[in-house]
Amino acid sequence: MYERGRGVPIVFLHGVSARARSWLPAVEVLVERVADVRCVVPDLLGRGESSANPELRFRLADEVRRLRELVAVALEDPGPPRLVVGHSHGAAIALAYARREPAVRGLVLSNPITRHIRRPLLLSALDAAVVRRGVSHGFAPLHGWIGRAVMKRAGGPHFAVPREIREAYAAPFAERVRSETLLRILADWRPAELDTQMPERALAAHVIAGAHDPRVPVSAARRLADELDGTLTLVDDGGHILPEQKPELLAMRIADLAERVLSADA
Repeated sequence: MYERGRGVPIVFLHGVSARARSWLPAVEVLVERVADVRCVVPDLLGRGESSANPELRFRLADEVRRLRELVAVALEDPGPPRLVVGHSHGAAIALAYARREPAVRGLVLSNPITRHIRRPLLLSALDAAVVRRGVSHGFAPLHGWIGRAVMKRAGGPHFAVPREIREAYAAPFAERVRSETLLRILADWRPAELDTQMPERALAAHVIAGAHDPRVPVSAARRLADELDGTLTLVDDGGHILPEQKPELLAMRIADLAERVLSADA
């Protein structure tokens, strides 16, 4: 887990197969712009530098429960975050976390997975442990190619994904336990779970979408912004990995919402 700055806590959540480091470029800009915030950026279980275990479950309720436990330890003083920032599936976790944590006053959601996103039927095959084990063995020799292919599509046509980012996303596929854990995470990935886990109170919210996002249509991002009575930023040349494509822009939007939340609390 990474921490930057001092002050009111903000928690950053990465995507389903990403890691905490994907948020660091935006976080570094943010702490220079807003002096009184403390950015907490965890690796969700099974990703980044956290431990991997393919026997665990990763449904939305599981992710939120573990996040609440982690935050309770990391932020014992001064307490829960006022603002939560999420990317992709991390945005879904942020929504469900905000429903359960009354201290949350605002959400910034980049390329958000919403309850209206359809789960690919192909992922149903991963429900069987024997399939996950078999696929994870096959991934190892192909991990470099997989990383390049996934990132080329996620980045969109206007962003040449740097080699270090491609390699970071490819790395989990090279290790059997991590690869099998990631497949378990994907097997448990069900956006429709948000139907019953959306926040039930008014929150300050800002949604950021990429016009060339292959996973989250602009219409879905706009619909979420409307449901939250929030605002939307559309990045004309953006793909699905906006925290790494446009860290300065995201930092500015987070700073704007943080200032609104902090001034309301004052």
